[in-house]
Amino acid sequence: MDMNLYVAEWLVRERLAQAREAGARSARLNAAMAERRPVRVRLGMALVSLGRRLQGGGARGAEALAAESS
Repeated sequence: MDMNLYVAEWLVRERLAQAREAGARSARLNAAMAERRPVRVRLGMALVSLGRRLQGGGARGAEALAAESS
């Protein structure tokens, strides 16, 4: 069977366009899901922040804690 090259090229372009659309849709979905944090994580971060404020010290980085312990 002999296939017309024009038809084959058209089919390849259509499938490539569909694959690009699916990839873009997947990337948007992953980006949207990555931005959301579970409620327990947000609550935990808020409690840590509140605890630091009540303690009176500012936010301390890991370097400051490592220097104190050594």
